[in-house]
Amino acid sequence: MSRIQIYILKQCLSGLAIVLGLLVLAILLIDVVEQLRTVGGDVSLSLLSALRLSLMKLPLLIEQTLPFALLAACMLAFMQLNRRSELSIIRASGLSAWRFLTPVMVLAGGLGLFSALVLNPFAARLTQSFEFERARLLQIGQETLAVADTGIWLRQGDDTSQFVIHARKVEDAGRTLLDVKLIEEQRLYVGRRPTSDFAFVRRIDAERATLNDGFWQFENLVENLPNQPPERKENLAIPTTLDAVTLLDKFASPNTIGFWALPGFIHETRNAGLDASRYTMRWYALTATPILFIAMSLIGALACLRLQRLGGTSRLLATGVLAAVGLYFFTQFSASLGATGAAPPPIAAWSPPLFVLFAALAFIAYREDG
Repeated sequence: MSRIQIYILKQCLSGLAIVLGLLVLAILLIDVVEQLRTVGGDVSLSLLSALRLSLMKLPLLIEQTLPFALLAACMLAFMQLNRRSELSIIRASGLSAWRFLTPVMVLAGGLGLFSALVLNPFAARLTQSFEFERARLLQIGQETLAVADTGIWLRQGDDTSQFVIHARKVEDAGRTLLDVKLIEEQRLYVGRRPTSDFAFVRRIDAERATLNDGFWQFENLVENLPNQPPERKENLAIPTTLDAVTLLDKFASPNTIGFWALPGFIHETRNAGLDASRYTMRWYALTATPILFIAMSLIGALACLRLQRLGGTSRLLATGVLAAVGLYFFTQFSASLGATGAAPPPIAAWSPPLFVLFAALAFIAYREDG
């Protein structure tokens, strides 16, 4: 890069540091209050515990707001260049918009790669820790669902009993489990005081388990009780608070699975018979992150290229902000279509940022090259 391009890059980095600093402080302040209001409303929560929960969520919130931070940073940098008449001098020196916008695109592309490849896995790990810690504090989360190479693992229960269910595969959108194993445990008491220990009650090996309203229906099963011979039964019902929709909602959130783990997770989910559309869409959206960042940076830069002495700067700024907000909602709407299977995930993920990027490049070509 030339000296002017390096100078512009430094201005953008300086603006990004200022915006991110303010953004982190605002996020922490708002989220700490939110944790005190939600979690602290149900259990006793200290300020330090609320701050720890907010710090666990912070990387995910930064990842989600980073495109807007980049937009604001580019606007801030080019407004300062414009205000100090440096932009006029750069143009007078013969440097085209293509060249002094190159540092912006390089910064945006590099930041997009960093967000997808580094920040996202780190944020996913901390988000998972946040959800576990929040569930522990609220004493919820007795019902969880996970997928592994060995099949489906489901845990459900209440204050007095716990059930661990394993199945090789699911059918009928999660309503039917095949090749099922269930282990039931009950909480131990010292007098009337409950402890954190559980005792084995029984094990059930069944050919099939169907989720009905309020109970699991096991078919062709063998029930094993302590100190008793195995007993074969045709049917057995066990109460549950789950339904098919709740069961799938208990599945892992796409935000808790990092970029590098998503392909393997998608493969395991499909092999288990579950719908992997949400995770496929999430993976393609992460691959499109650099394009989204470049589009956002160009929107911010183009909104501030007009010389201040020519007027109309406020209108361009408002147009740039509206364009960025429109891109965000367009991206979210397209992601919803991809997650539900209404549109192919690659098209749903890549179309919005590519459209805005090509529109911005066409605008530059029209303004600069005629």
